[in-house]
Amino acid sequence: MVAALLTILDGSETDLAGVMVVATTNRPEAVDGALRRPGRFDRELEIGVPTPAQREGILRTVLAGVAHTLSEQAVSDLVATTHGFVGADLHALCNEAALHSLRTNLQSGYRAGQLETLRRVGADDFAAARVRVRPSAMREMTVEVPRVSWDDVGGLADVKQRLKEAVQWAHTHQEALERVGAKVPRGVLLYGPPGCSKTLLVRAVAHESGLNFLSVKGPELFSKWVGESEKALKKLFAQARAAAPSVVFFDEIDGLATSRGAGGEGGSDVSERVLNQLLHEVDGFQPLHGVAVVAATNRPDLLDPALLRPGRFDRLVYVPAPKDASARVEILQVHLRSTPLGSDVSLEQLADVTAGYTGADLAAVCREAGLAALEESLEATCVEARHYLHALRMVSPSVPPETDAFYQRFLRAAHA
Repeated sequence: MVAALLTILDGSETDLAGVMVVATTNRPEAVDGALRRPGRFDRELEIGVPTPAQREGILRTVLAGVAHTLSEQAVSDLVATTHGFVGADLHALCNEAALHSLRTNLQSGYRAGQLETLRRVGADDFAAARVRVRPSAMREMTVEVPRVSWDDVGGLADVKQRLKEAVQWAHTHQEALERVGAKVPRGVLLYGPPGCSKTLLVRAVAHESGLNFLSVKGPELFSKWVGESEKALKKLFAQARAAAPSVVFFDEIDGLATSRGAGGEGGSDVSERVLNQLLHEVDGFQPLHGVAVVAATNRPDLLDPALLRPGRFDRLVYVPAPKDASARVEILQVHLRSTPLGSDVSLEQLADVTAGYTGADLAAVCREAGLAALEESLEATCVEARHYLHALRMVSPSVPPETDAFYQRFLRAAHA
C-alpha cells in the first residue's frame, strides 16, 4: 500500500497536475518516513489543542445553535474551566448540557407543545455536563479528583502557601510575576512522614486552581518490555502539555527515580532509563509551558541528586506531622464536621493528648470513636468523651519521634 502511494505521489505513472493530496492522522510517528520527505507530503501542519481565545470562538459558534441563558461572564467562566478541550469535546459538552436540561424539563412535567414552560439550557446544566465530559487528551491518564478545597486540609498553612505560589500563581497572578521578572518553580517535591496529607494537598491545589490533573504512582510506569516504561512517561508529559494548564503528580516518586547505581552491579537498567527520561522531560529541550510537576515521597534520601537540583525540583517542601495543638484542632474539625459530639467532648483537650499524631492518625481516632459509640448502642445520637478515650487506646502515633530529625538532616543536606 505504501509503495503504491509513493508511486502515485512521485507522479511516475499518473499526472497529479491540479490535484492536491491531503492526509490526516493522529499518530504521525506511525507514518512511514518515506511519505514525509519533500516531494511527497511536503508540508506538515499540527492542529493542537485550542488556545483560550480559540476555545472561546469554538464555544460561541456551538452555542449559537443552543437555546441557552448563559451570560457573557458565564461563557467566559466556562472557557476558563475547559482546559485541554478540543472542538469535539466542546460539542460534546454542549450536547450533554442540552440533554441535562431536557431531562430536567421532563422530570418537571413538561409535555410536547408547552413551549412556554420549557426551561432553557443554563449554567447549572453546563456544571453537570462538565463532570461527565472530559478532554480527549486526558481520557487515558486522568484520575477523578475529589472536590477537595483548602478548608478540607487542616493546619499546614505554610505548606499551603508554598504550594499556591508554585502551582496557582502561574495562572492566577501571571501579570504580577511578569512585572517583577519572577518565575514559579519548575517542580515541587513534598516529603514527610506517611499520613501527613501530602496527596490531599496536591489534590486541593489542583482543584482550587481549576487545572487538569494527571496522577500516577511511581511503580505504575514500569513495564517488563524494553522501552515501554520510557514511552509511557513520554506520553504522560505529552498529554500534560496538550491539556495545559495542568498538574502532573507523581505519588511515591521514590519508586520511580531512585539514585543511579544504588542497586550496585545488579541494579536495574530500566530504573536508570526511566530516571533519565524523567530528567529530560522536566528539564529538556521541550519546555513545560503551563505544566506544573509535583511529586510526593516518604523517602527523599532515595531520590537521585540530579532530580533535586535547581531547574528540576526547585522547591522542596517538608510536610510534617502537626506540631502544635491548634493545628490538630483544625484537623479534628475537618474530620468531625458531620459528627454530633457530646457535651463532654473538648477538641482542645483531645488535641492536647494527641501530640505526635499525624493527620491520618487523627482521622483513625475519629473513625474508631464513632464505631465505639455504635458498638455501645446502635441508637446512639452522638459521640462522647469516653468513646474518644477508647479510640486513643486503639490508635497510637504512627510516626516515631526520631523521624523528624531524619527529615531535617535531609533538608540540610539538600541545601548544602
